[in-house]
Amino acid sequence: MESLGLLVGHLVGDYILQNDWMASNKTNPLCRNVAYDHSSKTTPFRAEMMGHLACTVHCLLYTLAVWACSFWWMPWWGLLVCFVTHWPIDRFRLARFWMMRVSGQQAFATGPLSPWSIIIVDNVAHILTLFVIGCVHFYC
Repeated sequence: MESLGLLVGHLVGDYILQNDWMASNKTNPLCRNVAYDHSSKTTPFRAEMMGHLACTVHCLLYTLAVWACSFWWMPWWGLLVCFVTHWPIDRFRLARFWMMRVSGQQAFATGPLSPWSIIIVDNVAHILTLFVIGCVHFYC
């Protein structure tokens, strides 16, 4: 039952509670990757801060969803790990980085199955984190 709660919390947090603003802004590029456009009011600093804010709001809602589905057993440190690992995975597109630079899945990440292949790898990273939290809590 605990594992199902973690899975449901993950799905609710990553899909039901994440709105368009969070999804489209949580990976806004960092300062060094954004050119200043004089025709818009978006500066590199503002784009970076918007990305940080969108990702933080998403990760807070995600962690709240995981807690709501596992509050009867989830320790405080598990929620902290949940948030702290979710933030960089989403903010810096670590699933895509993993596929392109580590696992040798460039064609899988950019081919006809993209972006769904990246979404699946991202989900596996989040679910693996929740699995480790559950294992540490119940078996240590």
